[in-house]
Amino acid sequence: MDNSLKSLEKLMAIIVTYNRYPELTKTIFALESEGIEKSSIIVVDNTQEVSRESIEDFSECIWIYPSENIASAGGFSTGMEKALSLNASWVLLFNDDSRPMEGAIDSLINGLKKLADQKVGLLKIGNLTSQGKGILLDWRGVRKPRYVDPSDDPIKTDLVTFDGCLISTSLIKELGPCDPMYFMGTYEFDYCLKASESGFGIYTIPNGLIEDGKLGSSNGTPPWRQYYNTRNHLWLGLNRKDWSIIRAWMVRELKFSYAILRWEDQKLLRLRYKLLAAFHALIGRRGKVLGPKNV
Repeated sequence: MDNSLKSLEKLMAIIVTYNRYPELTKTIFALESEGIEKSSIIVVDNTQEVSRESIEDFSECIWIYPSENIASAGGFSTGMEKALSLNASWVLLFNDDSRPMEGAIDSLINGLKKLADQKVGLLKIGNLTSQGKGILLDWRGVRKPRYVDPSDDPIKTDLVTFDGCLISTSLIKELGPCDPMYFMGTYEFDYCLKASESGFGIYTIPNGLIEDGKLGSSNGTPPWRQYYNTRNHLWLGLNRKDWSIIRAWMVRELKFSYAILRWEDQKLLRLRYKLLAAFHALIGRRGKVLGPKNV
């Protein structure tokens, strides 16, 4: 596989956004400052029933407006398909509330050089904890964080999240884009498991060169989001016929249900949504079911 600097000449970025224009603006400017031209930035705008602000400064970007909110899974899937149609070699993924810091693209280029003899599928700019440790993700039927000293060297991992992740279009061509029917949550881990099974390496550079606002969870996880976390994790295990995933799901759900009863607000609603999520996973119902308007 060509992991040389030349392979990044066809680098495209994908940003999935929903009604956060000021944050989106910051992300586009940050990508530009790292050398990615507007004409190489795909913006999937999930905003619905909201008057869009002027995009004159960003008219060179490639804008995609889905007919309905397809969330992060659908947004990244749509963006991947568009990047493939434009003959991109690599795609760099971001949410609207996260962006590369100075030197992030150079760190990815240098990381690929160090992996020149490897079949790289995904290479992520890793986050740091508040204590300054790099975060890696292992898979034990559920994601398990591992903490290391910050480094500019790529470290092989089981999983990555898509935010700040560089993905080879060779991988996308082989697997297709991520599964939009997850709607939100778990689709990244599903994709990583498939990539690993197809012989593609997954790596993280734990240097913290990513600004991550995490605005979607700044006030805790709302009940409707918990629905997708519960449903998608169980469906992943059922679909793969993997009892290690199902067992991990059971342990996780017992812990979260206890936490709901002990500390969370809207206890009955959260538990009802979790039961509904488990039922939907069992009968194979997927895609969008709940959203903020259901609360």
